[in-house]
Amino acid sequence: MDKKRICIVCVIMVFSIMTGYLFEKKSKEEISMEPDVVSSISMNRKQYLTVVANRDRIEDKEEFAKLLVKMCRDNSFHTIKFSTDRGYATGIHMQVYLCDNDIEDAKVAMKIDYVQREYNEKYDICNNPEQFELLVDGEVINWTRKENSID
Repeated sequence: MDKKRICIVCVIMVFSIMTGYLFEKKSKEEISMEPDVVSSISMNRKQYLTVVANRDRIEDKEEFAKLLVKMCRDNSFHTIKFSTDRGYATGIHMQVYLCDNDIEDAKVAMKIDYVQREYNEKYDICNNPEQFELLVDGEVINWTRKENSID
């Protein structure tokens, strides 16, 4: 009788471990498709970010840039959380790479700047989005006031 119980407990433990491993693997795969910041430098209140897109290609650079700006505002990157002790960022400068290997090879997929139209140290990306403009590879993106606000 004791051997039977031990065997049942062992089977349950192995099943539990396998189930946990499969769920963890699935969630890591889902996260790996999302863009993420791999490096961050803060100077004054400007953020300089190195971002990995985790994609083979970027279909629509404008939409992807908007997504990254939203993720910065929401502070929703997985590996980095921005400190807001001194306030929110007053500008964001990003170099985007498709994958980690592209960083080593210096293959920049795109550059994104989210900067103030006219500098004012009181403006930040969360509280004053209407004061900012989005540049993708040096070109200004027309972004309506509604799109530029936080949802």
